[in-house]
Order: sequence, then structure tokens, then C-alpha cells
Amino acid sequence: MTAPPVLFGVDVVDVARVTRAMSYSGPAYAQHVTSPAELNLHTDPGLATAATVAVKECLVKAVGGRPPGFSWHDFEAIGDAPFTGREWADGLLAAAVPEVEASTRVALTECCTYAVGGASGRAALARFTATPPSAEPRAGTALVGLARWGWSGDLIVALAILTTISEGALRCP
Repeated sequence: MTAPPVLFGVDVVDVARVTRAMSYSGPAYAQHVTSPAELNLHTDPGLATAATVAVKECLVKAVGGRPPGFSWHDFEAIGDAPFTGREWADGLLAAAVPEVEASTRVALTECCTYAVGGASGRAALARFTATPPSAEPRAGTALVGLARWGWSGDLIVALAILTTISEGALRCP
């Protein structure tokens, strides 16, 4: 079996910066960047929102930037959903974690699976298949992101990968 291609992203977020944005704009900021499920990533709403921003910025980097039509909701946390090839993808992500932890001194103890769609999904599929981002995705192909993150003080560090899977291979809880 040939391993599918992957795209990586790493990001560091200052929790205080995110909580200031939340204070300034109220619930609008959190609603703009997170889904209701993502607000449950941590009991502290500021930390949950900052973790979401860090992970989604990783995924944006993996996609290659914010494509035309980008939305923060192109990336949706779906918990720990199983999918065909999960063990391989988890292993690849786990292999990258020690270097990120060593260079940042932040343990990446949390994890989540993300569904990827919208403009970001089309842009990522274009990177995988060398088709224009405006083209419709090849039938039967979907994207999934795996993320690990952790925090120390006001610093959140996140690492994520995107990979292709067969449509229907993702089994949401």
C-alpha cells in the first residue's frame, strides 16, 4: 500500500492576544473562528478559542494560505473520529511531535481530528493533485486533518497534518 501525500503546518499563538480579541468583540470573535464543538476543547473559553486558532492556522499553512473564499469554518473539529489509514496518519504526526516539543518546550498533549472543506479543502486538494483550486474535487476524495497541541503559560503550540482519504472513510462520532 502506498502512503497518501500529506501537508504539514505548525503554529504558535499567544493566548493573551486571543483573549484580548474576545474581550474587544465579545462572542462575535469566537463565533467567527470556532464552531460550538470547538469551544469544548477546553473548559476555559479563552484557551479553547486560542487552541482552535492555533490548530486552524496550522491547517491554513498546510493548505498553502487562505484561498479566495476562505472561512475559518472550512476546518471543523470532529473529535477523535476514526478513518481508514488513521494509524498511519497518527504515526506520522507522532513522529514530528518530539522535534516541535524540543524546540518550543511545550508538550503537545491534546489531539483532535478535523474535517476540511470549502475553499480551503479545494485549495488543499489542488496542492495534492496539481489541479486548479477552482476545479471541483475528484469524486471519492475527501480531506482530513489531524492536530496535536499543548500550552504552557500564555503560549499554545500546535502541529497539524492534512491528508486525503476516500469519501466515506471518515466515521464521525
